[in-house]
Amino acid sequence: MATILITEFMESEQVSEMSKVHNVIYEPEIYLSTNAIIEKIKDVDGLIIRNKTKIDKKILSLAKNLKVIGRLGVGLDNIDTECCKKNEINVIIADGANANSVCEYVLMGILTLFRGTRLSTEKILDGDWDRKGNTGSEIKNKTLGIIGIGTIGRAVAEKARMLGMNLIGTDIEISEDHNIWADLNIRCASLDEVIQKSNIITIHVPLTGDTKNLFGENEFEKMQKGSFIINTSRGGIIDENALLNSLKRSHLGGAMLDVFEHEPLKNPDKFSELDNVILTPHIAGLTNQSNYRVSQMITENILDFLKKEDT
Repeated sequence: MATILITEFMESEQVSEMSKVHNVIYEPEIYLSTNAIIEKIKDVDGLIIRNKTKIDKKILSLAKNLKVIGRLGVGLDNIDTECCKKNEINVIIADGANANSVCEYVLMGILTLFRGTRLSTEKILDGDWDRKGNTGSEIKNKTLGIIGIGTIGRAVAEKARMLGMNLIGTDIEISEDHNIWADLNIRCASLDEVIQKSNIITIHVPLTGDTKNLFGENEFEKMQKGSFIINTSRGGIIDENALLNSLKRSHLGGAMLDVFEHEPLKNPDKFSELDNVILTPHIAGLTNQSNYRVSQMITENILDFLKKEDT
């Protein structure tokens, strides 16, 4: 029987399923205390986390029995993966389990930004019945730029195409002659061309040394005047101060951010004067359905891994 520590919220049904065969320690708030994690990690065989638990070299050095980490999601910037590899600790992600939820969030953002409806309820309740001022734009024939053609990027492309959008994209991991571009009817282009040709851009790449501040002052200046940007990947990919400057100057028409460099926001006031930005607390991939799928996938994979370890 293995010991599994779960440091963030997980579907209770899946926690119960693992508890039938292993010693499960479910403490969904323990991520708030690194010391509390350190106290328990030395006896743990399996670890299940989301994005708030930081698993660094210090914690891994104390995890003498740790064999596997289950990530309830896909981002790995909170895990020292190189140290895991060195110590032969397997890292399992919930690949694709929340892709549809993120995709629907992006589509919601595209429609909301182009129609400009973010403040309409508040204005109507204040007695401002301004139909002309609330006339937005259709998304049909608009060009959507997709940065990263992975599972989520592909899902967004398929649905956006059905809504009549033109697609342009870039991905350093996919060659220009790969059939995915033709299959999804995406025009393969350089990052610079995507930035310049798109009416709206959606970002679907991990945070790495290469993607840190991928969008800064130069990139926003190259974007079309009045265009939009959506980020559901990771904070830090967009330079927030550069974005704010572009929004305040009305060079960009608007932005929708689900992720931030610091979560929760350290200085939310810097966004408060803007009426062309939509903020959400890192929930693009969180729906009732995706939570269940993510928890189920990690449960099955963790149980399967530990079963093989015992044989």
